[in-house]
Amino acid sequence: MTNILLSLTPFIFTTFLGYTLGYLKIFDQQNARSLNLFLFYVAIPALIVKIVTESNIGDVAQHQLFSYFLMQIICGSGAFYLTRIYFKKGMSEALIWALTVALCNHVLLILPITKVFFTEDVSFQVSSIIVMDCVLLISIITFFLEVVSHEKFQLKLFLKRIFFNPLILSILFSSIVKVLDLNFGTGPVNYTLTKLSECTMPVGLLALGIILSQVSSNIINTLTLSITFLKLIMSPLLLFFFGFIFFDAKIYDLEGALLVSVGPCGAMALAFCAAYNVSPDGLVKAIFLSTVLSFVSIILMIQLL
Repeated sequence: MTNILLSLTPFIFTTFLGYTLGYLKIFDQQNARSLNLFLFYVAIPALIVKIVTESNIGDVAQHQLFSYFLMQIICGSGAFYLTRIYFKKGMSEALIWALTVALCNHVLLILPITKVFFTEDVSFQVSSIIVMDCVLLISIITFFLEVVSHEKFQLKLFLKRIFFNPLILSILFSSIVKVLDLNFGTGPVNYTLTKLSECTMPVGLLALGIILSQVSSNIINTLTLSITFLKLIMSPLLLFFFGFIFFDAKIYDLEGALLVSVGPCGAMALAFCAAYNVSPDGLVKAIFLSTVLSFVSIILMIQLL
């Protein structure tokens, strides 16, 4: 237990550092937005290229990916309905709420943790889920955000925005590289992509802490509790249900997917907030609350597996 907690301290410390810098007014919301824009336009695309080009999603048991995707669709749809209908959020914000529930914080938290506590096979499973999320989930959410975030729909402008969207571009580029079986080798391109992708975790957690310092009141409310319940309780239950019903899978057959399912809400949603001019205040509270509580679920899952 002590070793697990010590291994999680870098993630906690980085978030706390961001909170302290925000509390002392060294950084503010605008600085956090700039950091999230850097993630959206530079670091996350670099990470997507690295993960997609270096992973072989076909080697992962399909029951994991299919069960996980079904769970994402249901939980994401539930978050969208809840925030749009019950809490009366705007369409763009409701879509980002759906994303933060469907998209676990696997890049910033779960993948680094699996590399510490599990075999390379489990880390590969988590990486493959990230690839699927990049290719499918992020593409779908980005598409709908581009549709609803502009009052007047014009096909030419819409196609232009989609084509120049950095996440879509990185997915298309990495897919082409993968299909053509190109190799970046160990040269400057690979070095640059590696260093930029390594920025994702510390910069993302730092921005999370800064935003939290500005909106730290009323963190526990009906909305954040509902979203946290969807993410930490319903996600793993639905995942195991689908795995058992459709594939007769046991808990050890779903290691990577289960680890991702008990992770917190996806902090990548904050980068979408910055890119689509959506207030991150409510989202960051839900991300923080689910992150704090997820340390319990992650520790339990590590000991169980």
